[in-house]
Amino acid sequence: MNKPLADRIRPSELDDVVGQRHLLEKGKALRSLIDSGDIPNLIFYGPSGVGKTTVASIIASKTNRSLRRLNGTTASTQDIKDIVSELDTFSAPNGILLYLDEIQYFNKRQQQSLLEFIENGKITLIASTTENPYFYIYPAILSRSTVF
Repeated sequence: MNKPLADRIRPSELDDVVGQRHLLEKGKALRSLIDSGDIPNLIFYGPSGVGKTTVASIIASKTNRSLRRLNGTTASTQDIKDIVSELDTFSAPNGILLYLDEIQYFNKRQQQSLLEFIENGKITLIASTTENPYFYIYPAILSRSTVF
């Protein structure tokens, strides 16, 4: 089966991402975090098409982490538990990076379910939203994340 065009032409290197130079050029905030390999929980905020998903994929690749993707419009709390349970059945040397697209569609309870796994280090969360995260994301997650 052929991949969609967007996946076939998606950049695999930070230097190939168009735009976002204020974050991705060498020496800039996000680039420095990625280059260090010490990735905190991240919230990407911006309109569709600016590269949030692409950058999350590159981060997983560059930090040698197992990437799991969920979409806030369709995912459930059980999906999160299933991903975390994978840690019991396989070894992810640098942990799991959970990319949660459209986190604004997760309700408060679903967002709270992430906290345990964020706090115990089982997952590193990268979430993206097109809505202002300070209005839509549970404050405890925001306090444990860096917003870009």
